[in-house]
Amino acid sequence: MKGTVLVLCIIGMLVLPAAAAPSGQAATGKGTTIDQGLKDDLWANHQHYRLEIFDMNINRAGSVITILNKYGVDTTSARNTLSTITGKRPALEAALSARDREGLKTVNADLMTLWKQFRTDIREAIRAHYDIPASTGAGQSTTPLSADVASAGV
Repeated sequence: MKGTVLVLCIIGMLVLPAAAAPSGQAATGKGTTIDQGLKDDLWANHQHYRLEIFDMNINRAGSVITILNKYGVDTTSARNTLSTITGKRPALEAALSARDREGLKTVNADLMTLWKQFRTDIREAIRAHYDIPASTGAGQSTTPLSADVASAGV
């Protein structure tokens, strides 16, 4: 069954591009352009799901903070970092709407740095709450906490 589906997918990948090209262009590959409507639809799809993933990550981070607060862990630093991340949504949305690839690179780089900071804030808050020593070189902890926190997705 899987083999049949794979064969059909491979055939589709070979046949569809040639069938979609206007006559005379399939053989040479010259002068082919991608339909603007297709580009627009794909970009709109990317924009929609990129923002949906951003919102999902914000919600997950908020849930982590809520759980830690429930157990008395001070999450002030993590909340501040999450607030900064949340404030990047308009810039992300604007870059996506404008199809600004350089703007997206900038926003994504900022977000990557902020998410790393958020994870660090969470780890430090847990360590401080339970009096766990800080890392001992190369980013490794002397306790299994770092593995537990990492597996929890924070």
